[in-house]
Formats: sequence, C-alpha cells, structure tokens
Amino acid sequence: MPRLRCYHRPDSNRPPVLDTMTRMSNKREAVDWFTDGLRQRGVEWVASLCGHGQDPLFDSFRRSGIRIVDVRNEQTAGYIAEGYGRLTRRPGVCTSSSGVAVANALTGVMNAWFDHAPMLFVSGSANSDTLGMGCFQDSPHTAMSAPLTRYSRRIEHPARAVQILDEAWRAALGCPHGPVHIDFPMDMQKAVVAEEDLVLPAPSAPPPGPNAGHIGQVAAALRQSSRPLIIAGTETYYAGESGDLMAFAEAFSIPVQTPIWDRGVCDDPSDAFTGIMGAFSGNAGIFHSSDCLIVSAPADYRLGYLRTTARTIPMGRGWRLLHERMVDTGALPYRAWLAEARGMQMAFRNAVLETGARQRMDGRIHAVDLVGALDQVLPANGVLVIDGGSIGQWAHHLLTRNRYPAHWLTCGRSGVVGYGLGGAMAARLAYPDRAVVLLSGDGAFTFTAAEIECAVRQKLPFVAVVADDQCWGITHSGHLRQFGEGIGTVLGPVRFDRLAESLGARGRRVDRAEDIAPAVDAAIASGEVTVIHVPISGGNPA
Repeated sequence: MPRLRCYHRPDSNRPPVLDTMTRMSNKREAVDWFTDGLRQRGVEWVASLCGHGQDPLFDSFRRSGIRIVDVRNEQTAGYIAEGYGRLTRRPGVCTSSSGVAVANALTGVMNAWFDHAPMLFVSGSANSDTLGMGCFQDSPHTAMSAPLTRYSRRIEHPARAVQILDEAWRAALGCPHGPVHIDFPMDMQKAVVAEEDLVLPAPSAPPPGPNAGHIGQVAAALRQSSRPLIIAGTETYYAGESGDLMAFAEAFSIPVQTPIWDRGVCDDPSDAFTGIMGAFSGNAGIFHSSDCLIVSAPADYRLGYLRTTARTIPMGRGWRLLHERMVDTGALPYRAWLAEARGMQMAFRNAVLETGARQRMDGRIHAVDLVGALDQVLPANGVLVIDGGSIGQWAHHLLTRNRYPAHWLTCGRSGVVGYGLGGAMAARLAYPDRAVVLLSGDGAFTFTAAEIECAVRQKLPFVAVVADDQCWGITHSGHLRQFGEGIGTVLGPVRFDRLAESLGARGRRVDRAEDIAPAVDAAIASGEVTVIHVPISGGNPA
C-alpha cells in the first residue's frame, strides 16, 4: 500500500498514540476505521436494507454496536435518515446496496435536498477495479447523487476513509445544511490500513456569524414600519435561533408566520405566532397587509415569489443582536398591529371551520373532527408527523393558530407524500420517550405500508391515524372544479386496521367522531405500533 501523508490536528478524536511500535501494530480494515468515525460523531444507528456491497459495513456495524434499523424499501431508509436530521439538526445515516437501491434511497436524499436536512447516505458497490467494466449493478452512484447533495464522493483509497467521512460530515452541517453521499466499494472497505497511514482532515473554519451592519439596516427598516411581519422557518431553525427570534417577536409584538412545510420555530403557544402561509393554505391577509417583511425563508412560490409592494429585508443569523439593537434605540412594540393580525388569523381559521361544516355528510366523520381530536389528546411535547395532501392542509390550518413546534414533522418543502412511516420511525429514534403520532392520508399511507412490520419487530412504536377518503384528495378536488370529475384520482377501499393486524400491529377502525380522541389516547398509552382507520368524507379547506 502506498504511503500517504498524515495530517494531524490538535482536536482530533483519534485514539492516543503511545509509541511507534503501538502505532505500527494497530492495523484494521478501512471499514472499521470508518465505523469508528461514525461512533465518534455520535451515530448510534443506521437505516438500511441489506444487499450487494454492504456485507463488510454490516459486519462492522454489528461488531461496533451500531444498531441497524432494517427496512423493506430503501426509500424508507432515506426518509428515516432525513427525518431524523430534520428533527434533531444532526445527520441521520442510511446505507444501501448498489444499482437501483441507490436510486430508491435517493428519494429521501432529494427530500433532504429540498429541506436542507443534514443526512449521510453511504452506498456499497462492487470492487473498485471492476467499476465501469460491467460489474454487477454497475452504476454511476456519485454522478446520480451529485445534483442533490452538498458532497458526493467515492472512497478510492482506503487510507482516506476517515478523511472523506469528515469532509462529508462537515458539509452536511455546513451553511446551509444538506445531504451528503459517500460511495464505498467493497475492496476499499476490506483493505487493511495502519493507523499511521490514515489521512486525517485539516481543521475547519468556524461558521460565519451575524453581520452587524446588516442588523443595523434591519433595525432601521423596522423603525420606519408600522405593520412589520416576520417570515421564518427552516433557515432559522437550523441556525439554532428559533428561541431568539420568538423572544424578539414577543418583545416587540411583531407577528410571525412560517411557510407551509418549513421547520417550525415556535414550540410554545405565543400570541406573536400567527400561523402558516402559502401553497393552497390561504391565510395571506397578514402578508398582504404588512408594509415590511423581515424574511428568513426563500422567496419561492409559497410566498408568491415576494412580488409585493411591502419593503422586503432578508434576515439570517443575529436575532438576539437585532433585539438588543431595537432596545438600544428605544423602539416601541407594535401591539395594535399584532392585535389586528391575530384577528385576521382567527377570521381565517373560522372560515376553514365553516368550509368543513358545509362539506359535512350525515353519518360521516369529517377531517375537522379528526384534527380536533388530535388537538385534544396530543401531549404538548408529542411528535406529530403529517403525511398527506388534503388531511395535511386541514392539520396545518387548524393546529397552528399559536404555535408550530420544531418537534412536528411534515413532508418538507418538496411537498412529497408517502414519507410518513419512515418519518414516524425517525421520530421514535429521535425521541424514545415521547408520544409519536402519524396523521396520514390513505393514499400516502400505502406507499410503504409494509414498513409497519419492521417497526413492530424492531420496537419502534407509534400511532398512525389514517384519514381515509378513498381518493387523492387535493388533485381530486381540483379535477372536480376543472373537469367535473376526478381523472385517475379515486382509490379503492382498504381496511387499514386489518392490514395493520396482518403485519403484527394493533388495528382499530373508528366510525364516530366522539370515539377518535379516546382511541388515540389509548393507542398512545399502549406503547405499541397502532393503526387507527378513520373513514372520512372528502373535501379540502381551500
């Protein structure tokens, strides 16, 4: 093996070096050095589906004590990793075999790309000397992932395994956060490397801090405004400044809204938080009434691309500094404006409830009943995972009147459906002692329904409430308006309670609105994977 230069750094977590003889005798397979690197970074589990190219990885995980959360579809492994990253701000890790398995796992990687979620995806592959020659499942793994990741690289020399892991990890936690990918051929995994030959990474620069000059510009814009609005979500959450933002908004009575599907910034009820906005959500009255927008979110379609007459000021890091600057200048709270904004938010919510009342059908549960029951029984620190278009809209409208916690999980900016079971498993891994409730539409739930068995077997309990309207609700409603009928939007009946039982979980069907809350409460208390099937009448809130 050719000798490579070794870069040492003072803060390295390498094992202590006693003497030259000890170092020379410490030879291990590259995959074991790699696994050690994962453990040093706090990785306790990886999500995966076994297959070609992963045997050395799996064996190393087993010997090192890293738990393998096995799934039946690589999509779910990807969703578990990115869901964990979104819930914790720490990279979730998934692995896959080669070929089509990589394409499957990239579903979760793409969701992380949309949402700037930190995650690490490791793919196995055939021996490096046969890649590109038509070996088994020969595929351009890194080329496939490169457009969707902040870092994508193949390990081409075993002595660089730890270095490449460190580079990928730092990229995942960079600014912005995001998914990263390492391709690890089997011969590279099994190659023996002496500790002294390991290539270690160079020190990294600290992340940039807030720009004091720009903070002054934001403060000046606020002093000239009478109706400011803060729009903040994912970027503020990953910067770790949600608490500072809400403290600032509450101190100066400035309304805050989060773009739909972004990460939440308001864990506790607050008068300053006035709901979500954008993408079929309505609730745009506050946005259009504002004369100054302090924006910590992309100017995408959810915000109408910020085509507005209001003054628009971007705001990244530095909410505490802005708070201090406003106090120093003697700025006064915008109490009257916040009261008006809260009135608009309440009027919007009442309009949603009236829409639900018009859609009611005799003897049928409506989405409003289901969302209301969850609002009644979900603990304050309970993790709510929302998957599904129509039922997700109802939940966003009715559950976010004064808070949108960071421990709730939605599809993210991609608007994907079908991630929910992986998201619920990720939530259980992130929060082993909290209630985890998945609210899903019937179409979304069937994407990866077989994962129920994996959750049961591996003791990852959650409660899944399936709102069943037997159609792809948002598209179906749109087709009815455009064409007078749904085109390819109607689904057949499924007994989700019995499906759950066939996969080893508890199942229950609820047909009366008054039975929903007790059923969910009992399911949470059971500590088992439980699926509650709730047939509902169709209809969207907007």
